[in-house]
Amino acid sequence: MLTLARRYDFGKLWQGGAKQRESPVLEGVFGPDHYRFELVLNQVVRQPQHPYLYQVRGKCHYRKNVRPFTGWLTIRSINALEPPYHENDGSFVAAIRPDSISPDSFEAREARIMAKVGIYQMRAEIQLAEQPAANSGELRGEALLNFYVAPPGRLGYVLAALHPGDGIWREGTVLIRGSRRNMTTQQIKQFTVSDNVFVAAAYVYKDFGIGDRGYESEINKKYAHLGWNEKWENDEWWADAPKPRLSL
Repeated sequence: MLTLARRYDFGKLWQGGAKQRESPVLEGVFGPDHYRFELVLNQVVRQPQHPYLYQVRGKCHYRKNVRPFTGWLTIRSINALEPPYHENDGSFVAAIRPDSISPDSFEAREARIMAKVGIYQMRAEIQLAEQPAANSGELRGEALLNFYVAPPGRLGYVLAALHPGDGIWREGTVLIRGSRRNMTTQQIKQFTVSDNVFVAAAYVYKDFGIGDRGYESEINKKYAHLGWNEKWENDEWWADAPKPRLSL
């Protein structure tokens, strides 16, 4: 199925975006203390001569530090995704021409739609290097992407459990996990991030609560000091500062 990697550009899916994901931010845990950790892939560009290889630019956020990084994402495999799963943006039906579906039962119509849609999970290797500075790091690991391909080549996200046996509360579309080496101290710590924070963090915090905007008091006090008290701050840390306009 790596022919799909040659046929389609998956850069936009890896980046996320407002139309298909609520936020481009991947959120999860870092280190043995499971501190809150965030990562954004601002730019993912396929290399014309190497369709399995993408150049990556983005930022990570940890303890008030925002560190830009660059690196590479290399597709290693694409396999059919086993159910249960469901689409994330409501476009399976929209991707099929209405005149290609005759009036019929709901089940028969759904079966014809799904016969035209490929549901897959992509696994990739990711290597990122933060901008050189004191305590900057290198991140290496595995990246997973649940996606579909529908006629005439429309790509979109599929929600599915990213850990075997997980239920609907731990469904996600993207997961990145690996290790970060501090280039100053050479210390290595593990990290996991996902578009659904409960995919990355729920296995750590069985009684984990992050509240809701305006209800920060619901955050479990055991974890608030690990950065989770900052979750609902209106801070788009990943956005590049606008360039100043020239005034004459």
